[in-house]
Amino acid sequence: MRHLNVWVTLAYVFCRKILLNMLNFLISTSAFSLAAFILNRILKTHPNSPRSITLTVMIVATIFSLGAGWAVDKLDGDAELHKNDPSITEIIKGGNPVKIVKMIAGFN
Repeated sequence: MRHLNVWVTLAYVFCRKILLNMLNFLISTSAFSLAAFILNRILKTHPNSPRSITLTVMIVATIFSLGAGWAVDKLDGDAELHKNDPSITEIIKGGNPVKIVKMIAGFN
């Protein structure tokens, strides 16, 4: 029964992380596309060269996308540093199978 609990916990943690990473991916990609579309519409009216417009759009849209991804991580709690994480030896000596599985899988 104890092994079943470990596998269920591992599956839950793994699926939760995948779903949250997909949410981060979808939001940051949408933010990039929206920022690029809006900037292209705004900058097309100015008489600059197409290269400078493209470069500006790429840089600003990338920064906007990174900010959106950071905001999702901040809301989820992944942006915080792992200050109070126990060491590997403390986890193994504790014998808690859930913590051991989380450590092996690399989840916080």
